[in-house]
Amino acid sequence: MVNHLKRTETVATPQGSMKTLRIGAIVGGCLLAALGGALAVTNPGQEAYNEFATQAAIDYLNVEACAKAPTVFGLQTLCQSELKSNQSKIKTIIADGTQRQNFVVFSLYTTDLSLNPDLPSYHVESVGVLGRFIIYKTQKR
Repeated sequence: MVNHLKRTETVATPQGSMKTLRIGAIVGGCLLAALGGALAVTNPGQEAYNEFATQAAIDYLNVEACAKAPTVFGLQTLCQSELKSNQSKIKTIIADGTQRQNFVVFSLYTTDLSLNPDLPSYHVESVGVLGRFIIYKTQKR
């Protein structure tokens, strides 16, 4: 006995390929909307940036100023103590010198710090995305 298999062929029709394309577009659009929503929800705000930048400035000053201060008369310790006790002042200076550009899914922050004409000033550019900050440009002026 010979088994005869029924042979069926599927021919692509314009309606079938259009339906597949339409479904792909809908799924892709939904994924893109979900990604955009996730980015928008995790776009960090100005207050979060102020906290981040304040800590980054204190860390920088600890390394670049306090660590290089002479140890005589306790100047290194005094420098570190002053940084800790003036954290709110540093935060205010950063907040006053920062501009935020909000693009919904991410934000760009530009900070210009100048305390005194006799001291160096700094220009810092950062991006905030996914609840994090990335400094991508720092200039000492």
